[in-house]
Amino acid sequence: MNTQLSTEDFKHADGVIATSPEEHKVRVDLAAMFRLTAMFGWDDTVWNHITARVPGSDHNFLMHRFGLLYEEVTASNLIKVDENGNVLEGPSDVNTAGFVIHSAIHLHHPNHRFVFHAHPPVAIAATAFKDGIPHLIQDSSMLYGEIAYHDWEGLSVDLDERFRIAENLGDKKCLIMRNHGFLTVGETAGEAFMNMYYLIRMCQTALAGQGSGLELDAASPSLWELSRKQYNAFAPGQYEWPALLRRCDRLDPSYKH
Repeated sequence: MNTQLSTEDFKHADGVIATSPEEHKVRVDLAAMFRLTAMFGWDDTVWNHITARVPGSDHNFLMHRFGLLYEEVTASNLIKVDENGNVLEGPSDVNTAGFVIHSAIHLHHPNHRFVFHAHPPVAIAATAFKDGIPHLIQDSSMLYGEIAYHDWEGLSVDLDERFRIAENLGDKKCLIMRNHGFLTVGETAGEAFMNMYYLIRMCQTALAGQGSGLELDAASPSLWELSRKQYNAFAPGQYEWPALLRRCDRLDPSYKH
């Protein structure tokens, strides 16, 4: 049986063409990330951003059209930009902060194919903790040693900030942008999404625990290290992502179009 697919197989409703099955999959996964972010209540009207590197390219990446709500994002209405901010496909109006923050990662950390930036209202206050976010619960141990910090520089519209974002992320998977928001990365959509999921849970717990006024037991570093190693058997996204896609399919499969 012929398994070769033509370009028409990846032509979406509004005429945007995914040039390969790999790009088609990335577009669908990225659109699902937007829809799930809205479902979890982490979106912020048209603001914040999630991006994915275009398969087969050095630095081109997909992002959502400026002005769309997250529940309006689909595989076909994503735009494609290059490392200089030039729009290769789609409307020319680009979210400047989105380009600055995400190109910092796509330019300097090529293994991170998906980049997720959010200001989740349930946890964003934790970005102002002077001494960082404490590990208090088992769930947060999967991120032990994986969280970096980037100081606030005002709105992220200065291209020079890209170098500092990339440098501060280093080899970590999560970046607390102080007084600003969260950033997570992953080789897959599921990894980036679940890193954000556990980072938000970690910050929610820290806010609730410290707000209680009760004395907290932070456990020993050796226990956090042990639990982090145990979590290596459960790669973030490996089991969750297929289940999350099924949720998208049940609630509104239009993200695929």
